[in-house]
Amino acid sequence: MKFLVFSKNRTGQDPPASVDLFQQTQDWMSARLADGTLDCAYNLPAGGGVGIVNADSHEALTEILSSYPLQPWTSYEVHPLSDVKHVFDLAIKAFSG
Repeated sequence: MKFLVFSKNRTGQDPPASVDLFQQTQDWMSARLADGTLDCAYNLPAGGGVGIVNADSHEALTEILSSYPLQPWTSYEVHPLSDVKHVFDLAIKAFSG
């Protein structure tokens, strides 16, 4: 399953200014991109970030997000994704009678 995940700092809870914490976060992101857990990850110039996360279940997604080093200071907005081809296949089937 693929999930579109928006992240941002929790209101009033900025992470500590720690080189080690940000290095751990960069390493975590690199490892998740390398192993395919993340399809992509981007910074949003207005604040926060966005990525596509691959997880077998909602529980697996929770585990992945819980392991993110900045998780204690992060809030998420999660949207499940489905293949657009499937949507068109359904529409074609419905309109074909």
